[in-house]
Amino acid sequence: MNHRHNKEIVIAKGMELFWNEGFHSLGVDKICRETGMTKGAFYNAFKSKEQFLLTTLKSYGDLIESHLQTQLANDTFSAFDKLVNLYKDMLESQLQNGFKGCFVNNMMSEMSTLNENVSKLSDEQFKRFIKVIEPTVKQAQNDGDFDDNLSAKQLSEIIHTTFFGFLTRSKSLKLSTHEPMVLFLNTLKIK
Repeated sequence: MNHRHNKEIVIAKGMELFWNEGFHSLGVDKICRETGMTKGAFYNAFKSKEQFLLTTLKSYGDLIESHLQTQLANDTFSAFDKLVNLYKDMLESQLQNGFKGCFVNNMMSEMSTLNENVSKLSDEQFKRFIKVIEPTVKQAQNDGDFDDNLSAKQLSEIIHTTFFGFLTRSKSLKLSTHEPMVLFLNTLKIK
């Protein structure tokens, strides 16, 4: 990448553009205009719009993985309450981010059936999120808050997939409530 372009800033701007406009609605001309890159510099650095999307998806995954780790590291709450607080915060943040949803979820919805590379990377990012959530779910099982008939990984996948559904609904209806997700978690709770 050209010394004039800070890669992290370009990726962050690209993420914002894809997040706001989607893959199909966003052209390379606008990416270049918004990032200050020439088309030559863009194609030299990223090879294609698809490769740029994949780079931004990976970067988003890094940000969310770090956020999840930070949120779940709080030792003042039980494992179950950590999960409730995590999902409440993520759903309530929709109001602050203009109901943009989750970047990975959005790209999965728009692109996964059309593009194998996006499908594969989106799934990898989802699995990263599960891997971070799983130990807290396991602790909630050990605490007796969740049944252990399913593995912690399976239960984490169910919880986070359900969250993606609530997130999509929240986005489409502009709902800033976390109540359906909290109700779902409380339904899973056995105490």
